[in-house]
Amino acid sequence: MFKDFYRHFMWSGLIIALLIFELFASPAPVVAQERNRTIRSISFEILQIFDKPKNSFYETVNSLKLDTQESVLRKELLFREGDDYEQFLVLESERVLRQLRYLRDVSIQEVVDGEFVDIIIHGQETWTIIPQVSYSSGDGRTKQSVGLAESNLLGYGKRLELLYKQEEESDAVQAVYDSRNFFETKNQFLAGFFDGSEGTEGLIEIGNPYRSLVQESSWGITLDGGDTLERLWHSGDERFIYGKEHLLFDVAFSRSFGNPEDTTHRLSFGYEYEDSRFRLGDAGDIADLDIDPSTLTQDPSLVADNRRFSGPWLGFESIEQDFVSMNYIDRFSRVEDYNLGQTYATKVFFAPEALGSREDALLLHTGYSIGSRISSGTFVRGELAVTSRLVDSGFEDSLFHLETKAYSVLGPLFWKDFYLGKHTLAFNFFVDYGNELDKDRELIVGAQNVLRGYKANTFSGDKRFGASFEDRIHLMENAFDLISIGAAAFADVGGATFRPIDELFQDELYADVGVGLRFAFPRSSGERVVRVDFAFPLRDGPDDSGRFELRVIFSGGQLFGSRLRTERQAAQRASVDIGF
Repeated sequence: MFKDFYRHFMWSGLIIALLIFELFASPAPVVAQERNRTIRSISFEILQIFDKPKNSFYETVNSLKLDTQESVLRKELLFREGDDYEQFLVLESERVLRQLRYLRDVSIQEVVDGEFVDIIIHGQETWTIIPQVSYSSGDGRTKQSVGLAESNLLGYGKRLELLYKQEEESDAVQAVYDSRNFFETKNQFLAGFFDGSEGTEGLIEIGNPYRSLVQESSWGITLDGGDTLERLWHSGDERFIYGKEHLLFDVAFSRSFGNPEDTTHRLSFGYEYEDSRFRLGDAGDIADLDIDPSTLTQDPSLVADNRRFSGPWLGFESIEQDFVSMNYIDRFSRVEDYNLGQTYATKVFFAPEALGSREDALLLHTGYSIGSRISSGTFVRGELAVTSRLVDSGFEDSLFHLETKAYSVLGPLFWKDFYLGKHTLAFNFFVDYGNELDKDRELIVGAQNVLRGYKANTFSGDKRFGASFEDRIHLMENAFDLISIGAAAFADVGGATFRPIDELFQDELYADVGVGLRFAFPRSSGERVVRVDFAFPLRDGPDDSGRFELRVIFSGGQLFGSRLRTERQAAQRASVDIGF
């Protein structure tokens, strides 16, 4: 019965896809508006890292930094000299330029002269050669690394990162090369490599991904494979070690239609091959990770079933544009753009046994997100997503995800004449509900994502909940033109369980409170943030954390950021900062 349903569903979907694609195959319509001015000139005023060097040190830093090539920035613009002036294209170009980590304070000035408009792009260089010397601890893991990251290689906007890191029992070498304009085209080439005691993994991506709402089409090819050692967790410690070999090949094409000033639609299709094989970790694997075998439960029944899916897929995305641009969210003074418009995305992956899959399967994903302005400095964003897999026996590996983020930039506050800093209230909330998850997939809660008062990976299950509130206080900005200093007060609550979800909220919720320090480097690429948190758990934990026992965490980045999960996943491909 399922196979008949599957066959009809697959062919019907493909026929509908071809009809839709034929209907919208013509070029995306030009934004409808009166065009009575012409862009006469485009110029760039990009300041050096230190626009007013105070001494020879700052002058030396300026002289060592190669300026960004103007040709690189011109490729990012959505207009050229001689084009009709369209304000939306200017605003969209500004958003594209702000995504470049190696520039700061980007803005576009329009000077009207009769029927002509002169465009001036303002910005400032950042120091892009970043020594990767770091030490992170306090969350139950000790991590240290040394390396070098360059996000604007020779001024051509290319990223190269090399890193050697140690984390508890394992060490690894990682490398990433990312060319946003490969061979002077708008195609992007990205390659990443990871090798260490936990295994080897490599990633290659090439294509022309969407960078703006007005882009008419995109394409991409992805090859990702590796042989790694993976872990399942309990109370902050490894409980099970297994090996995983995987290979992913995906080719994708997409076409955009609609009015980008209002709502853009994207129809995508492609072919995907995904093969994952699992094995029980042996004594050699455990020795490589330097783990005491007596602490593990190496039960063969915990090994996940091998999976292979092969076949065509079809996707659709609808994006309503309603952007807000704000700073003092995650990165002090750096302005970031957030789309509050409705976004809907769905993907159906047809993986029949006839095309190489281990069994007939439909892999499904659908998601919806929306935001809202509460006031000029306050906004809320939310996301709802469901993924599942349909096979002969029914639905499996299903995950329901709900996430909400809220930010309110209060600005500078005073108590009488005493300056209390610039305050931003930040709130993060999520619920994940899994059903029949694959054995290698578990939902984790700990110091790395929610509960700072407990060790990383302390709580695991197929259902989890987390909520965090922070008052982010920006005390001192751009001190000595080098560093910004802030603080935070926070409260976290969360947990994970394999039991019914009502028992999670009745018996298995944990919480902590604390304060922290924040350090940012505004003239470095991306204005990186370092945080130091002092957290106090409000309940004894299974990781032996005692009630009110101080835990000090030193780490990079905010505990939770302003991007929704689907946005974060898209941005995490081959990033040394995050790891594979």
